[in-house]
Amino acid sequence: MPAKNITINLLGDSELEHTSLGRIVAWAVTYGRYIMIGTEIVVLLAFISRFSLDRKLTDLKEEIRQKQDIIQANVQFEHDVRSLQDKLTKIKTLTTQPISTLDILTFFQSIVPAGMYFQSYDLSAGKLNVEAIAGSTDAFSQFIANLQASKIITGVDLANITRNPLTGIRFTFTAQVPELNPQ
Repeated sequence: MPAKNITINLLGDSELEHTSLGRIVAWAVTYGRYIMIGTEIVVLLAFISRFSLDRKLTDLKEEIRQKQDIIQANVQFEHDVRSLQDKLTKIKTLTTQPISTLDILTFFQSIVPAGMYFQSYDLSAGKLNVEAIAGSTDAFSQFIANLQASKIITGVDLANITRNPLTGIRFTFTAQVPELNPQ
C-alpha cells in the first residue's frame, strides 16, 4: 500500500484567498518575489557599473591633466603668435590705407631741420599726430614755417608746447593729410 501524501497549509484554508489580507499575502508571495529579484539585479548592475565609471573618471582626469600641461607648455608660443598677428594687422592697415606712409615720411624728412626729431608718429584715417622735440628755437620756428608752406599737410594744430633747458622745446601737433594712392 502506497504512502499517503501529506500536505501542510500554514496559511489556512482557501477562505484566506478571498479576504483582503489573503490577497495581499498572495500578491506578496508571487509578484513581490519578482520585484525583489528585479531590485537586486538593478543594485548589482549599479555596483558593477561603478567600476567602469570610476575608470572613465580616472582616464578623463588624466587626459585633462595632460592637455593642461600641453597648454601650459605652449603659452609663450601662443603669446608670440598673437604678438605677430597684431603686428601683421598693423602692417596690413598701413598698406591698405589710402595714404602712402612712405610719402609722408619722405616729406617730413625734407622739412625737418637739423636739431629736431620725432618721439612718436601716428598716422590713421587721414589724421597725423606727432610728438616732437626741437633742440633750439631756430629749429622750432623753421619747422613751423616749413609746415605752413607745405601743400601736403593742412589743418596743423600745435599743442602742449613746453621748453626744457636740457632737451629743448617739446611739442605735439595734429594735422590733416590728404588721401594719396597706396604704394
